Amino acid sequence: MKMGKVALMSGVAAIAMTMGAQAANTSANADNTISAADHPLVLAQNFAQNSTMSNAELAARIQALEDAQAAASDRAASDRTRLSTLEQGYNSAVWAFDNGRATFASGDGRFTLAIRARFQADYANYSQESTHPAGFAGPTDLSSGSVIRRAYFGVEGKAYNDFQYEIRLNAGGSDGGSFGAAGVPNAGEGDPLLNKAVITYVGIPNWHFNVGVLEPALMMEGTSSSAALMFIERPDFENIAADSFGAGDSRRGIEIGWAKTDALWAGDNITATATFSGGKTGSAQNHGSNSGLATPGSGDENTQILGRFTDRVWSDGISNLQFGVSAAQVLYSGSNGNPDGGSQTLRFRDRPEIRVDGTRLIDTGAINAKTGDLIAFDVEGNWQNFYLGGEWSRFSADRQCTTITAPNNAACASSTNVIDHPYFIGWAIEGSWIITGETKVYTPSAINNEVAGYGIPVPSRPFSLNGDSWGAWELVARYTDTDLNWHPQQTLTTAQLPGILGGRERILALGVNWYLNRNIRIVLDDNIIQLTKGTTALPDRDSQDINVIGLRFQYAN
Repeated sequence: MKMGKVALMSGVAAIAMTMGAQAANTSANADNTISAADHPLVLAQNFAQNSTMSNAELAARIQALEDAQAAASDRAASDRTRLSTLEQGYNSAVWAFDNGRATFASGDGRFTLAIRARFQADYANYSQESTHPAGFAGPTDLSSGSVIRRAYFGVEGKAYNDFQYEIRLNAGGSDGGSFGAAGVPNAGEGDPLLNKAVITYVGIPNWHFNVGVLEPALMMEGTSSSAALMFIERPDFENIAADSFGAGDSRRGIEIGWAKTDALWAGDNITATATFSGGKTGSAQNHGSNSGLATPGSGDENTQILGRFTDRVWSDGISNLQFGVSAAQVLYSGSNGNPDGGSQTLRFRDRPEIRVDGTRLIDTGAINAKTGDLIAFDVEGNWQNFYLGGEWSRFSADRQCTTITAPNNAACASSTNVIDHPYFIGWAIEGSWIITGETKVYTPSAINNEVAGYGIPVPSRPFSLNGDSWGAWELVARYTDTDLNWHPQQTLTTAQLPGILGGRERILALGVNWYLNRNIRIVLDDNIIQLTKGTTALPDRDSQDINVIGLRFQYAN
């Protein structure tokens, strides 16, 4: 290779010297003399006649050219090495912390995996009246104590950009323990171990499609994460809706959602979700003939369709104002011999907005109904560090005839005909003031139930004993009124079914939230409860006033 380059360069030099000699001879015989200034190129070519280049000089020039070419080759090899190194680094995993959350990502960003954890330990002290009227049948000694309300651990992330996933396990739950503890179906009210398992497609702008074990978006506080609730629990009528109309945690189903900011004008945000859900994960209730109960039933799994629409009509980037509407329909309440009331039943009930004692103070009992519906309206907004929200809801059951009414009522050709539509009302108004000046975080879009919801404030100065830093502090208040009474004076006859006396519960909740940092907070609530409940003849027989002090320690990332 090197000898070839020398021969080539020697030939080029010889040709240049010959052409230079011929040019000099032509110039000497010309009529006009050409000066250096007139033709510098010719003088450059005449270099050979004015100076003789030795072989050593020629070899030196050739060597210089070879050295330059070798240097260029070295630079090219170095560039290739650097490019290969960058490509390998680009495709390797990247590890980071995001909001206290360990996150792994491929170099190209198409694959991610984040480790999630949430822990909530609740403590409660119940105070009740010591004297009651004759015949009192309500609870007299609710159990003070503690419960691990939630103990989530899971992973979430994306795959190939267009797909996302979340898997979440729960070792806690209401009343503690897992659902169906000790092998006895429905023995406890603890959440199932598999709390969430969702695959989401996000390949179409503004849309998401969920399938798996869902947490559907429904009602105002249902669009806030359990880690971001202003109080220890959501309003009791919202919990009733979630449990009865397919929006509770751990529901098998599919969901379609759409969200768009600045859809109609600058600052607005429109969202819409629709969900088809089935039974609760881990529960044998209302799950057809294979329930595994002592008295198996027949028929299909209970199913619901539900949805929510919101429009944030105004925002300045910090403050927001939003209106929302939620609706749900029980398509089939399920059919089995479960202990909660037999086949094809709906039952509305809940605890007094804390789960340490599992007693439901208001309860309609089992209503013989295949179907039911719900409608709710809400408005909420924040002005800098102040927040105010309110919601009203109405839910009903399509009650069927019984063997008593069927033979003697023209509307009851059979016991499966709908004879009436008992309905119930719940509403709440709530507010907060973040006294340290932070604001609640509004989520315009999300692929889970937090779409168009409010999150917790992020402390501008996290708590530390080193210096004057105390985190964020929030004062909160809420009034809830849930009425599960319907025509309480109506009696059973061959023409009609009796009224329903589920009770009425009014709760004034006052609290303070201490956000030590964005992952740890302490919640202190005082629930002042007025319970009105009784019988047709004695409507206030089981009424009483109760006070509950609740305390929660929480970690969430």
